[in-house]
Amino acid sequence: MGIEIIRYLLSEIILVLLQYFLIQEINFGTWIKPMPYILFLFTLPFTLNRFALLFIAFFTGLFLDSLSNMGGLNAAACITLAAAKTWTDSNLLNTDAIILQGYKYLSPAYKNFRYYSTYVLALTFIHHWVYFTLDYSTFSAFFTAFIVSLLSTAGSFAFMLLFRILANIK
Repeated sequence: MGIEIIRYLLSEIILVLLQYFLIQEINFGTWIKPMPYILFLFTLPFTLNRFALLFIAFFTGLFLDSLSNMGGLNAAACITLAAAKTWTDSNLLNTDAIILQGYKYLSPAYKNFRYYSTYVLALTFIHHWVYFTLDYSTFSAFFTAFIVSLLSTAGSFAFMLLFRILANIK
């Protein structure tokens, strides 16, 4: 159990540092701003207490906010993602069946890639939607925030898949 905690902590730190030092420095254009650091929240086990998940999500977002001076945007979006993930896991997924099959969290190996990608894309869009709505913070920028959220979700998902392949996460 102690080794798993260290592994989760190291993966969180690595993903946040990659986000800050590498991905934010790459210019993908005005409309695409990927945030694959949230992959860490998707790899937390189903058996984790929901308050622990909210706590971890808050401090993950706060850590990135403190690095990039964003004033809480990442923390708010991560808490919303954690709340949406908790609701989705308890109401839409059969987590007991997933755990019985030997999976700690939802992965493409559980059912199929389409099932996994629907889950991750929907929750990633919720995260991005909250982030960019708070970032643009005007009603006149509603469609801009929506388009940027959609395109950034696609970019984040592509990076998450790349990280899963490189880290050999099953």
